[in-house]
Amino acid sequence: MEYGIVKCIEFIKDCVLSIIYCDDGKCILCGNDIYSDEFICHCCSKKIMPCRDVIEIKSGDIKFYCYSAAYYSGPMVELVIKLKYKSSFRAGRVIADYMYDVIKRNNLEFDIITYIPMLRKDLRKRGYNQGKYIAKILNKYTEKPVVSCLIKTRATKDQIGLNKIDRWKNIKGSFKIIDRKLVENKNILLVDDVITTGATAFHSALELKKCGAKNIIILTGAKSEV
Repeated sequence: MEYGIVKCIEFIKDCVLSIIYCDDGKCILCGNDIYSDEFICHCCSKKIMPCRDVIEIKSGDIKFYCYSAAYYSGPMVELVIKLKYKSSFRAGRVIADYMYDVIKRNNLEFDIITYIPMLRKDLRKRGYNQGKYIAKILNKYTEKPVVSCLIKTRATKDQIGLNKIDRWKNIKGSFKIIDRKLVENKNILLVDDVITTGATAFHSALELKKCGAKNIIILTGAKSEV
């Protein structure tokens, strides 16, 4: 009964959001007319460079595997910026759609979906966590629950502008588990918008592993070249 009520509330929320962020029939990137139910046109989608690589993010003897939907170039850069800094939830839908294609193509299996957390002050400033937004869309596609597993415990410098070594030092030890019971013996999909050096994803995944997660798969919308 409780689950049904929750689903009903989610449906009503989606209806309201569909009105607020209605599709005007224009590509959100170039503004050209779209003759489908997509948010970007065929011309822009063709410019997105798919990423077929599966990369290892390693530190010492510990490694995690990361999948990305596309390279961080061209239209994908615009989509990430629109989601992250311009509150374009349609851009987030497009990114999540590409990420779901990766899940299907690679037959990724997992029990729960989680995301990189933000400090409360940063969350209040932006108003939303873009990783959580993507996770919720993937939840609708996969019917796997989204679980808030981690918190960010301290402020870190903006990773932009830092070299690889400084990025890893900057982020180390900044994530903590909320409750071990949430992750013990679970296969977890950890999502984020972009991966660069992998420092943020690695230390988030490491905390999950230390607290009993069986396996962690990292999935991002884009992969940036360092």
